[in-house]
Amino acid sequence: MSSEPLFMNVVNGLAEMSPVAKTLGWKFIKYNSEEKEVHVEFEASDSLANPIGCIQGGVLSAMLDDSMGPAIYITMPQGKVAITIESKTNFVNAAYPGKIYGRGRIAHAKNSIIFTSGELFNEVGDIIATATATFKVFPFEVPDSTWKIVS
Repeated sequence: MSSEPLFMNVVNGLAEMSPVAKTLGWKFIKYNSEEKEVHVEFEASDSLANPIGCIQGGVLSAMLDDSMGPAIYITMPQGKVAITIESKTNFVNAAYPGKIYGRGRIAHAKNSIIFTSGELFNEVGDIIATATATFKVFPFEVPDSTWKIVS
């Protein structure tokens, strides 16, 4: 088994991203290994908005999860999975359909528990929301049949 993180297959376009990431319009931008920080982008469609035209808060929480999780997965070897076991989101400003930028980082890791933090920003750099989350690492094997290779 390769020690290359499965996540890198998605980043490199070798495997499909999750259905939820597609719905959120997720795109990997860069990884800062010194800061253990991932930068991502979301293309928030009108279908993610509430009746007053703002992106629904639960969707923003999902975007934050998809900003913080990759900070873990980008270095996690195959054979492990990190599951969100706790998350707290603070909403600062309204978000609207269009580009939303996310940052996620590992704040601390000990044994099988990883603490993360993240932020979402609009196109002009205003903060939309912040979050902290706790992940638990478990052993996990991805069967080849469930990993969709991009052709």
